[in-house]
Amino acid sequence: MKDALLDDEGRRAVVAATLVSALLIAQQTAGRATRDALFLSTFPVAFLPAVMMASSAASVLAVGALSWALARRSPFRVLPVAAGLSSVLLLLEWLLCLAAPKVAAVAVYLHLSLFGGTLLSGFWSLINERFDPYTAKRVVGRISFGASVGGVAGGLMAWGASRLIPVPAMLLVMALLTLAAMVGMVGLGRHHGAVSSVAAETAAGTPSALNTLRRVPYLRDLALVVAIGAITDSLLDYVLKSQAASAFSRGSQLMSFFAILNTVFGVLSLGVQAGLARSSLRTLGLAGTVAVRPATILVVALLGLLDPRMWAAILARAGQDINTSSLFRSGYELLFTPLPEAEKRPTKAVVDVGFDKLGSLVGGAIALLAVALVPTQTPRVLFALAAVLCVAALSFTGRLHRGYVRSLEQSLRAGRVRLSASEVVDDATRHTLAQTGLALDRNTLLREIEAIRARDEAAGPDPLLQAITDLRSGDKGLVRLLLRQPPRPPAALVAHLLPLLAQDDLFLEALRALRRMAPEVTGQLVDALLDPRQDPAVRRRVPRVLKVCTTRRAVEGLVQGLDDELLDVREQCAIALASITSRSPDLSVPRADVFAAALREVKRAPRVLELDHVFTLLSLALEREPLQIALRALRGTDRALRGTALEYLENVLPEGLREALWPSLGEGAPAPRTARPRQDVMYELLNSSAAVPLSREALRARLPLGPPSRKA
Repeated sequence: MKDALLDDEGRRAVVAATLVSALLIAQQTAGRATRDALFLSTFPVAFLPAVMMASSAASVLAVGALSWALARRSPFRVLPVAAGLSSVLLLLEWLLCLAAPKVAAVAVYLHLSLFGGTLLSGFWSLINERFDPYTAKRVVGRISFGASVGGVAGGLMAWGASRLIPVPAMLLVMALLTLAAMVGMVGLGRHHGAVSSVAAETAAGTPSALNTLRRVPYLRDLALVVAIGAITDSLLDYVLKSQAASAFSRGSQLMSFFAILNTVFGVLSLGVQAGLARSSLRTLGLAGTVAVRPATILVVALLGLLDPRMWAAILARAGQDINTSSLFRSGYELLFTPLPEAEKRPTKAVVDVGFDKLGSLVGGAIALLAVALVPTQTPRVLFALAAVLCVAALSFTGRLHRGYVRSLEQSLRAGRVRLSASEVVDDATRHTLAQTGLALDRNTLLREIEAIRARDEAAGPDPLLQAITDLRSGDKGLVRLLLRQPPRPPAALVAHLLPLLAQDDLFLEALRALRRMAPEVTGQLVDALLDPRQDPAVRRRVPRVLKVCTTRRAVEGLVQGLDDELLDVREQCAIALASITSRSPDLSVPRADVFAAALREVKRAPRVLELDHVFTLLSLALEREPLQIALRALRGTDRALRGTALEYLENVLPEGLREALWPSLGEGAPAPRTARPRQDVMYELLNSSAAVPLSREALRARLPLGPPSRKA
């Protein structure tokens, strides 16, 4: 089924990205089997922690170079160059295997540590820039599925090669896979040239990755989750490889063992990705999906602590690899989508690869220390440490949902939506001729006045009766004079002033007079608002009087008006509530009432939905600036910003309202709800669409605030 958000070029990009991900993972899977077979057949297993630490340290330096490059050039330019360089080095390492096998084994280990994670991280940076957040959520599953297929293919390829060709010859196969991935990356960037210009414009103002990490707590949480996962991975990796080295001695046997394992893991990962990824994102959200990996490994590590034999090591390795390639990747990559490019390009590589390699460095050091201190109990100790680390990782993943939502809000605030005049002139600018007529029977009113006069004649002229007479006289000059300073008490005049709201030529004067007395006659105003026998023009304009009443009684009456049969009345009640609650936050409307009112609006007329009114309602319960920008984005022509707006709404609206609203927006069923914080992501997304990052104050000064105006 074709995705409505993707044009033909977008669909071709998804296919290309899926193929590239499959090639990269196939190369990486086959490469791990080749690397481990070369090293463990050449060196004793005691050397393994040292080379793990050395490769991790080298990778930290490499990721610094990648971060620097991505801060100044588009990933569409950087990644093909890196892939081409990796292909050339693999060819040179194959030649080195013929002359100096030990040097080549170390070189291959370092090479795959330098380029494996770096290329993969850069590829996902490319995906994050190629698709907006809303579209990315729908296509990242397909791309991850391709990666899972690549994992299976890479494992089968390594297993078959172990039976047919020498281990070093696999380096040639890996070089060809990397070269094919490079061609695919070039194709992905061919129709996305605008990114390069943006990068050039923002390079001078791009903050460094470390400064960004210090400033953005959300990114720090992501980095810690990656680092803890890498430490855990290193500990479990050492346990498995040490036991494999004890069981197998020949290089072809080791390569076959690791190839079979990787193939099985790839098949299982493919099944999990196909069967559980979408439902996991829908039910657990992004952070919950990311948390599945440490939760799974925690259980297996506890089993390994009781019985630290090879079966436990294989099971632990399976939990790490299967989750990383499926559920973890599906959730983790989406957590980066709302970040502005100026921050995402340098920091994503640092988080993905830098913190991963730092974690591997720490993990290697821990493994080396465990071998030295407790050589006979090393597996049991490493399993125990892995369990503790999984608990720590779970504590951080719980904070990711709030950060994600806050990032989306800031992205909306940073969006510069420009609308044409035809788009600006919407339902809020329409005017309906006011209906005229008096709500009270004139003869009855005159009889009441005469009775009062007869009773109080001895006391002289009554100013109140005289005012009522003047109001009913039809002399507009006399009425205007009286409205400037009406007599007291105001309660006696309200019934006579309300009909004047329906007269366009006296409306403003009557509005000002009623607003001055509104705090004392709130109950009468609410009664007029809710009385279906009252003139519709009067009822439509009463909320404009009540908006000055910062009292609970006024708010309750306006909330009741949100369920009125007349759309004009409902709209004006929502606008009045927005005004009151913005000035007096303690008078907020219960969120459940707001969402219920919005749902009623959507169900009343889904095909001709008054979006202005619905978004004004939602502003009573949600952040107003992001909602206003989201509304403009939905009407604009910027596809990326529209996707960000839809992504934001998905995360803040309750499920029933989302499902009812989506068809009115021209969308299919809403995507699975994602997960993340609000304050941290706000500032990150504030600058997502700006060429030069702006301060919070500058952005707020340029954004329209407050609810849209409706007809008078």
